[in-house]
Amino acid sequence: MEQLITKAKGGDVESINFIINKYKNFVFKKASGYHIPGYDFEDLVQHGYLSIIKAIRMYKLGSRSYNGYFINAISTNFAALLKGEIKHFREVPDYNILNKDKEYEFTVEDEVIAYDQIKKLYEAMDKLEPLEREIISRYYINNEKFKDIAEDKKLLYDRTIYLRRRAIRKLRGIMEKKQ
Repeated sequence: MEQLITKAKGGDVESINFIINKYKNFVFKKASGYHIPGYDFEDLVQHGYLSIIKAIRMYKLGSRSYNGYFINAISTNFAALLKGEIKHFREVPDYNILNKDKEYEFTVEDEVIAYDQIKKLYEAMDKLEPLEREIISRYYINNEKFKDIAEDKKLLYDRTIYLRRRAIRKLRGIMEKKQ
């Protein structure tokens, strides 16, 4: 194996591929054990292969502990990748923080658009049945609970919810036709 590593250090592609294939299963095992944001399995396997190539370059010939060295190098590089990514996500600045205190300034155009949409909504609500319109108004505008509306109108709770859903579907249909 020392001779193979010597050839690989010299740039012999076949020797590098042989060493990579020798530790391929270990790389797969390590890659499947890590879940790093922004990396999928193939990225982690590629990182493992690069760890092997780096270990070939850094291995001291004559140490005779190549197996432990390569396994340790792969494990250490995966741990370092995870640590680096955690640190990276912790330090990513949020440039929008500075703008969160500013309130949005409504323009005249915004107000005209909002007025037009409200006008269309009220026109659509006029086309609903009186009971549906009352349920929508009391629930969304007056913030009343379905339980109170149902008791007041002498309806079942489920019936009140059904009428609201039906009214919403009708309103959507009417509003889509107007656009």
